[in-house]
Amino acid sequence: ISGSWLNKTCRRSAFGIRNAANETYIPTLFLAIRVKQEDMKFTLSTLAAGLCLFVAPAHAQYSSDPANNLAVAGAGFEEAQPKLVPTADGGCYISWFASDPAGSPAFGYDVRLQRLDATGTPEWAAGGILIADRGFSSTQDYGLAVDPLGNALLTFRDDRLGGTQITATLVTSAGLQLWGPTGVQLTDTTDFVAAPKICGTTDNHVIVAWTQGSGIRLQRLDLAGANTWGTDIVLTPAAGSFSMADMHASDSGSAIFSWVSQSGGFSTPRHLVAQKVSAGKTPLWGAAHVNVFDGGSLQFGNFPGFVPDGAGGAAFAWYSSSPSLEVWAQRVDANGNELFPHNGVNASTNATQIRVAPALSFDAGEQELFVAYTELNSVQSMSGISAQKFDASGARQWSPSGVSIVPVSSNESGDVGIASLEVGKLQGVAVTYSDSAGFGQDQFLAQRLDDNGALVGAAIALSTTPASKYRNTTRATPLGHVLVTWQDDASGSADILVQDLLPKGTLGGVPSTTAVLGSGTNPVALSSNLGPRIGQLWAPTVDKAADPSVPFTAVFVYAKASAPIALPQGELLVDPTSTFFGWNLSSGPSSSNLHLFAIPNLIDIVGLKVTAQAVLVGGLSGDVLTNALTATIGL
Repeated sequence: ISGSWLNKTCRRSAFGIRNAANETYIPTLFLAIRVKQEDMKFTLSTLAAGLCLFVAPAHAQYSSDPANNLAVAGAGFEEAQPKLVPTADGGCYISWFASDPAGSPAFGYDVRLQRLDATGTPEWAAGGILIADRGFSSTQDYGLAVDPLGNALLTFRDDRLGGTQITATLVTSAGLQLWGPTGVQLTDTTDFVAAPKICGTTDNHVIVAWTQGSGIRLQRLDLAGANTWGTDIVLTPAAGSFSMADMHASDSGSAIFSWVSQSGGFSTPRHLVAQKVSAGKTPLWGAAHVNVFDGGSLQFGNFPGFVPDGAGGAAFAWYSSSPSLEVWAQRVDANGNELFPHNGVNASTNATQIRVAPALSFDAGEQELFVAYTELNSVQSMSGISAQKFDASGARQWSPSGVSIVPVSSNESGDVGIASLEVGKLQGVAVTYSDSAGFGQDQFLAQRLDDNGALVGAAIALSTTPASKYRNTTRATPLGHVLVTWQDDASGSADILVQDLLPKGTLGGVPSTTAVLGSGTNPVALSSNLGPRIGQLWAPTVDKAADPSVPFTAVFVYAKASAPIALPQGELLVDPTSTFFGWNLSSGPSSSNLHLFAIPNLIDIVGLKVTAQAVLVGGLSGDVLTNALTATIGL
């Protein structure tokens, strides 16, 4: 029943709450704290449509145990090269390659995809969806993205239809491959093709970019998979080669893409270049493109990623071989202007150490760019993890030499990821990384830093089973938690594992309920199929089988359970001196009453435990207390 109904038909009494229609009283013991609706931290709702937000219980969810991470792919053969993109509901898509001996052909690196909800529950069958049964004996980079409608977008090298081509596919959140089982083949060539990237634009189109021959190409598709540009965008250097690096959607249907430019053979410098293309195929950053880094050379094999800045521009990070092994950052605005000095700003001025392999995130609200990276001694025999923050103009904020997260030591530290934390009272980042005392002894850890660069608490164990762990992908979700996926050899074959990290430094966040029975004198009448989840309706029910004449049932929610306290109505199992979160009254002729509590959409309350108990009110047996439920609020 609604709060407004309560205000009209119930009034407070020195002895309880009285219903004006039938003079029924709810026992006084629950009224130590007044229950005006505006005082409730749980708000009441009767939006029955909200029940559709609940899904069936699952067999696998994010683990609170770092020694037992959720395995998205653990089939007993090699499963490799995971990618993860968050979805608007706090879940994610995860893709990977699977060298399946039962494939056709056997052992080809097939493409697979799984969708997880916010709690880590797989939404499709175990092992995900087979996207492409390929025959390749090795792997290359590929692309995974999510479009504004929540569809997954994949692009990859494909040998199913003759030769090696580039394929793109669109998969709905229900697991339907809208472009058919073979997707859309974008090429028909004998040229070398590699490293395709994909994005879903704000105008609900798809842009794909890839390396072909010595240049790069782009193609735009509509949601039916039809080519809307007619001919590809083709970028080819006068000499040397272009190699695709990264691509993301930008504003007004546009996309930003980057590539590595090399003017000659292997020994010539490798530069980082970027361009923004409109929905109408126009280059928005000029015919000469934007030379993000042309003052030295990228390290061989470094194809830097970037992140959108939320305002039509992009933030970049990379490391160079000249100047020797140094991490750099740059930001380019929506019009292609460099906001940091040309060729970027180095992460540290400490000349006694070197830096490689950066990961980056961008806080659009505060216009801050964060970079985490591996730091090494000058002879590369020792390593650690450090981080730096840059303001809108590129000025270093965490001292000239950054913040040391793991001091440089003989342990091998690396495989860094980073995600912004912009929830609750904590503004800053979570940095994830591997740390190892020797080969095959890796563990994955996380460290939170606040906005000033101070370490928040101790390092957090994400995965503690010693193994080779690599290809870390770390992303923040719209709900405010952080997801990490990686390739893990602990089982003896390469598996794909995933873990979540909550802003307060804990793992898991799965909702649950536990019955509190006392000595068993109360009828077991209060139950809940699912635990409470933030931003959704929690729907405990009260079974009236113990007294079918009961006209009303009431559920009260407190912070704590208590040892059983004998009362005329039964055993009190909640602690009425603890924080009172709210109550809900329900009536009806059915054998059970549904009670609806709207849980606030606040990531900071994930993990909070509350205890609820119900009262059967006004039956032939009088008022009767039920069992209680202790509920843990989850994602």
